[in-house]
Amino acid sequence: MNAETIESVFTAEEIRQRVQALGAVLASDYAGKDPLYLGLSGGSVLFLADLVRALDAPVRFEFVPVKYRHPEVAAAEVMDIHYPLPDISEQEIVVVKDVVHSGVPETYLASALRERGAASVRFVALVDMPEERKTDLEVAHSAFSVRRTGGLVGYGLKHEGRFGNLPFIGRLGPATGGDEGA
Repeated sequence: MNAETIESVFTAEEIRQRVQALGAVLASDYAGKDPLYLGLSGGSVLFLADLVRALDAPVRFEFVPVKYRHPEVAAAEVMDIHYPLPDISEQEIVVVKDVVHSGVPETYLASALRERGAASVRFVALVDMPEERKTDLEVAHSAFSVRRTGGLVGYGLKHEGRFGNLPFIGRLGPATGGDEGA
């Protein structure tokens, strides 16, 4: 499989425009505040990098390494979180995610962050798939909302470690999977 066989879903320009718009919304949401932006390692790297550059103020951000407990299971829901974060007591947290599916790992993460003293935890997703929710998780903002019809790759989303460097988001056929970092 090569990049030419991937159907473009969102162009590089559409992504750029949506990330810029999200930056403006977050700047407004957090005007006069100092939230900590947490990018979950993997697929969110490119999204977080572009998002924090779209914010019109100095921001603090960290990457949180996560590892799914059962990565061999396609729908591994529970993750181990390894985050040597600074003190987050009374801190507003914005978790930047590549793809939000079921909401299970995000709900777990939000609970863990609140237990560590976070004042609030909100999620911003590159791609949201609300029809797949198994929890009542609300994504505060998303660049795109889609239904799953094949795996997504590009702009940080990978399939078998590949295609994450594509400047657009594309769709693989249903048999090939994709969005493994989600």
